[in-house]
This record gives sequence, structure tokens and C-alpha cells, in this order.
Amino acid sequence: MNKTPYKAIVNFYWNAKTKYSLHSPFVFDFFNTVMNVNTEDRRIHQIESKRKAFINDKSEISFLEYGAGSRVKNGNTRVVADIAKSSLSGPWQCKLMYNLIKRYKPKTILEIGTSLGISSAYLAVASEESSITTLEGNPSSADKARRLFESLGISNIELIEGEFGETIDKALATSKVIDCAFIDGNHRKQATIDYYHSIRKKTNNQSFIIIDDIYWSVGMQEAWREIINHDSVAFSLDLFRFGIVFFDHSVMEKQHFLLIDAKWKLWSFGVFG
Repeated sequence: MNKTPYKAIVNFYWNAKTKYSLHSPFVFDFFNTVMNVNTEDRRIHQIESKRKAFINDKSEISFLEYGAGSRVKNGNTRVVADIAKSSLSGPWQCKLMYNLIKRYKPKTILEIGTSLGISSAYLAVASEESSITTLEGNPSSADKARRLFESLGISNIELIEGEFGETIDKALATSKVIDCAFIDGNHRKQATIDYYHSIRKKTNNQSFIIIDDIYWSVGMQEAWREIINHDSVAFSLDLFRFGIVFFDHSVMEKQHFLLIDAKWKLWSFGVFG
């Protein structure tokens, strides 16, 4: 896993706000209903047991590398456990996205980067009325994800396999509106920006886009800054591991928030991991 520069960690921690220093009603509500919530759902325990199984899986699968890739291991094969440890969104992030879906109830969700399917499963069980389309470039990972969904009894996910530059157009062509998108694939600056602009054309005022690993590299930090400064973005939330952009300009004047729960240590959500 990539090690975030210490300077970026310190800058985030120094400037991040807790709910006690917020004046925005929307962001205060976000803290109370998304960040500061004890997430209890038996399905989450089931998903996390599957994560543990992946972490303990020493078998190898074939691997096609399209994006910036893992900094742990590159090659034609990878150990499932290595993928699980280095590429999956962590429990804290997945639970927060689960709360996010529960709170804002998006009907159509697009995920770029299925990997082994853990984050997809969280999105799906958070709202069984939602329709999730998830894109994965590596056939063997897609196969693992499909088996995961089947084992969990999840039926509201469509997995599209192939290179993102091609499959994103297919996914967007069949959707009138994207209520929520999770960009977690091809961690390159321009690719991330391109995905954002493709998706935003299908958004409305109630939509939001989650962008993963916004401090993963200098390029990803630049991509995040360019996106949040675009005229389409009304305001954004930076939670270090990922960011969220919103499009409803009637909620508040354009602002960008760095958020952290005062009760948490930075390493509790993997900043140093």
C-alpha cells in the first residue's frame, strides 16, 4: 500500500474540523448521521467475515493491470490475500459509505473498481432498493466478486467486466441519472478527472460522487483539487482516505471541508497503513 507523505497527514490533521467547529447545517447533519453512527447490521458482519477469508487466501489469480496499480506487487498473477490487504476499501470507509447510502438513499449507484467486491457489497446491502452497477477490469477479480455476491444473496448488483475507458460509456449509456458514484479505479490524475467529467454529465442536484484515495499520490491530490474547484461542484467533504463532492448549489456557498471525528486517532482509519 502506498505511504501517504507525512506532510499531507500533518496538514490534514491540522486543518480538519470536528462537528464542534462546524457552522454548516448540512455538514453538521453529515457528522451526526453518517460519520458519528454505530453501524450495526448482521449483513456487515457477514461481509467482514468474507473479507477475513480473502485476507487469509494464499491462492494466486491471474491479473491484468490497467491503472496505476498496486505498489505491493505487479505481475501476471497476484495472491488474493495481497489484493485484499492492499486494494480493498477498509472497514471504516465501507461502513461510512454504508451510512452515506442509508442517509441519502441514491437509487442508481455506479462504482468504478469492483476488485473483490467488498465495497460493492456494502453499497448493495445499505439499500436493497438501489441499483448498483460496478465495473472491474480484471476477469479473475470479477469472478471472485460475483461469487461473493452470490454467497451473500445480493441481487441488486450488475458487474460489467472490461477496461474502464470502454465500460464506463456502456454503464452511463443505460442510466438516465447517476445518483451516487464511487470512483476507485485507475489511480491516475487524468483518468480520475476524465471519469469525474463523464459521470457528472449524468448527475443532478441531489447526486454525489465519492473519489477514493485522494492523497494516494501527487497526481491524485492534483486531481482532487482540480475537481473540487470545478464550477459544477457546490461543496466537498475531504475525509482523507476519500472525498465526496456534491452538486446542490442551493445548500451553501462553495466551500471545502476537511473532516475528522475528534474521538478518532488518525491510524484508526488507516492513514498510516
